[in-house]
Amino acid sequence: MPKLNLETPIINACGIGSYLDVFQRLEQMGAKFGAWLPKSIGPFSNNPELREKYGWEKEKLGNPNPVIVHTGSVLLNSMALPTHPVESWIEEFEKTPLEKPIIGSVYGFKADDYALLVDMVDQYVNAWELNVSCPNKEKGEQSLMETMTGKIESIVKLLRCVTDKPIIVKLSPNEDYAALTELVKDHVDYIGCGNTVGPGLVIDIYSKRPVLAGVYGGMSGPSIKPKNMKMVNDVYEIVKDSDTEIIAYGGIETWEDIIEYAIAGASIFGLGTCLLESLHDGRVVGKSSEDIVEFTNQLWNDVQKHLKKRKTTLDKLVGNLIK
Repeated sequence: MPKLNLETPIINACGIGSYLDVFQRLEQMGAKFGAWLPKSIGPFSNNPELREKYGWEKEKLGNPNPVIVHTGSVLLNSMALPTHPVESWIEEFEKTPLEKPIIGSVYGFKADDYALLVDMVDQYVNAWELNVSCPNKEKGEQSLMETMTGKIESIVKLLRCVTDKPIIVKLSPNEDYAALTELVKDHVDYIGCGNTVGPGLVIDIYSKRPVLAGVYGGMSGPSIKPKNMKMVNDVYEIVKDSDTEIIAYGGIETWEDIIEYAIAGASIFGLGTCLLESLHDGRVVGKSSEDIVEFTNQLWNDVQKHLKKRKTTLDKLVGNLIK
């Protein structure tokens, strides 16, 4: 099966950074990412014929603000997968000067959506992440987690007919991820473990209303790391005799987190909440480009120092948990 060729086994989590111009600046400044993962592309189009034929809308705005809140121990987001039309994404991909691999993320409301979008965008990306596990949604909307995981095997089999690029299936710790892994392990190259946990609820005690406009939000940050760590190890035990590798997400902030996830079974590591900065009033802002470059360089240097000191490599550590 095809694999990603990364300078460093570090990527951004989908929805963090999000856009190609942001990645371009980080790449030029030397941030230690091995690949770039833009926001998920959904079944939305400027083309009225496509909209009529497939029942697509023009764009998805997601929930109104506020969509992010930090409680001090966990970050919640209720963005609900906003995205612009696929043609706009193609325009951005066509003009980007990015040199590192781009991992396209895609979601849909039916299996055909995934195949159609991948076929339209395939020439512009180096791999695909299939988002079938988003736990937050707009009011009145079924989440992808509720509608798509039962179709996951048909989705990946269909995509194998559409693309020869590496395929990543992003699973959620909220689901029976072990059963889903068994269904897809022979058809994909990577399994992403996992998406945000939850959803959860934060209440303003004075207004008695939810803090998030979308009411509920997917939870991320260091507090979910033990749960996602177990998910990584559980999935590793299922795929360890195959060519399928694991991408770990969830609470990575230090070099120790990367080493720990490697021992659990992961070979690529996704950074998310650590690239954001929490303000004292619960608001969240993105770290500056300079801070992200400094953080990722220090993170990777510290990983390298540990490996050198222990006279080992990340590859040798993967799945090396002693039970």
